[in-house]
Amino acid sequence: MWRLVEYAVVCVVPAAILVGCDKAVRAWINRDHPRRDTEPAPAPRDIARLSSDLTRLHVELEALRVSRAAARVHRLRATTLAYDDVLESCCIALQVTDGLPPREWSSVERLEVEATLEEAGLRW
Repeated sequence: MWRLVEYAVVCVVPAAILVGCDKAVRAWINRDHPRRDTEPAPAPRDIARLSSDLTRLHVELEALRVSRAAARVHRLRATTLAYDDVLESCCIALQVTDGLPPREWSSVERLEVEATLEEAGLRW
């Protein structure tokens, strides 16, 4: 029985020492660099790329609406959310965020955002 305890101590103690050393080194490295609670802002995307993304997603939405594919509802939901995300990115890029409704847009709100973007000069 005593040999089993010795074996367990020989196996566990070095691992505990290594974990403690790792935590100490990480704390020492991060002492000069406090953690930032905010994430860095994503890089702005090119408006031409956003416009082509809108075109591609709009075509895909139209195809999904008439499709009878498996999991059509889930694919339609995912594509709609991607389309909304690109619409919001376009609004930010064109600086027309005033009056932008909160996310999870209804069909009417989506049409209003599209109309706002068209008034700002975006065509897709």
